[in-house]
Amino acid sequence: MKQRKRMWIYAIVSMLITICISGFGRMAYGILMPYMRDSLNLSYQQAGMLGTSTAVGYLAMVLLVGIMASKWGSKPLVVIGLLLLAGGCIILFNAGSYAASLIGMIMLGVGTAFGYTPLVNIVVGWFPNNRGMMIGLLLSGMGLGTLIASLIAPIFNMWFDDYGWRYLWLLFGVGSILTTLVAVRILKDPPVPLPQKGEQGVSLFKEVYFHKGVLLVAFIYGLIGFAYLIPQSFFFSYILEAGVNEKNAGDIMALGGVMSIFSGPVWGAVSDNIGRKLSLCITIFLGGSSILIPIFIPVLSSFVISQALWGFTFVGMLSLIQALSTEQVHQSYAPIALGYVTIYFAGGQILGPGIGGLLTDKLGGISAALWLCVGLLAMALLLAPRLKHAAAADDFEEAAEIPSR
Repeated sequence: MKQRKRMWIYAIVSMLITICISGFGRMAYGILMPYMRDSLNLSYQQAGMLGTSTAVGYLAMVLLVGIMASKWGSKPLVVIGLLLLAGGCIILFNAGSYAASLIGMIMLGVGTAFGYTPLVNIVVGWFPNNRGMMIGLLLSGMGLGTLIASLIAPIFNMWFDDYGWRYLWLLFGVGSILTTLVAVRILKDPPVPLPQKGEQGVSLFKEVYFHKGVLLVAFIYGLIGFAYLIPQSFFFSYILEAGVNEKNAGDIMALGGVMSIFSGPVWGAVSDNIGRKLSLCITIFLGGSSILIPIFIPVLSSFVISQALWGFTFVGMLSLIQALSTEQVHQSYAPIALGYVTIYFAGGQILGPGIGGLLTDKLGGISAALWLCVGLLAMALLLAPRLKHAAAADDFEEAAEIPSR
């Protein structure tokens, strides 16, 4: 009973943290981008590069996060990540140029790298038998952050005119500071089992970096990373360009945020019954279909269906991939595998918004970027059936009750 109560406390705190680092730090930019682009006179390519710069900051640090966590623990990194995120938001609040915005967005990416993977290590380390649900609940914070930004962005823009987006970044920064205080008070590092010293060197390459299952998960994760920031960055603008007013467009994006809150936990539960591979194939197929609908039929009802379906599937994709990465190897290597596949994911994110913005500028519309998203998801769907079953339960000597799928 005490352990269950502790699990839900950690789940709530982790959701608050991901609201900041993923919801505000990553997803909110797609909502604020049209206002920032108009206020700062940015091209679509520059606006896309701002999204890419966050992914660059993320990739630059995620390579070092595992080493830092092994020396200092995961909790200090989560705290540092939240503080960096707050600093980036303050810079964006004051930004008067593309260059200043670029610095702020890079800080958001660095803060996310410090915060997210160590946070997963904490919740999986303390609650290994509930890893699917905990990762899903943690990712629900991403949807909540998107929902909050979608609901209040039009309101702030109406109240403060050209300064609305600035005050939103300020609000996000203050929220990150308050969440830091909660994290310091509640979180503790788990007693995660480590590999034997004699196994470290060769074993990491054999058991993680060149493990066939881990590599396949990594490639699929990279394709999803390439794809998923494209609609997050450009879909709101696509809705506005179709003639939908700001209020309705904000409501549509908010719907996607609401659906994504349930996506991770629901698909995590589904995967426990039918397997993570089949669940992943279903989510990728539904996600790609959701992007195709408004390409062919750019009307209000299509946007509503698209965002509802996209919101209900894309967070599920992420949670299933993360769970798969930790299950391909021995428990002691699970955090390392997660950090490793995240590099591929971050690499894909670097390409997504920038290339999407370039295609939008050069090929005459946001639909070109959305087609790129669909193509990438199709490639991921072709690879997903090749995934093997998770590591055998016998491999998890330290935690025999961990689900084998």
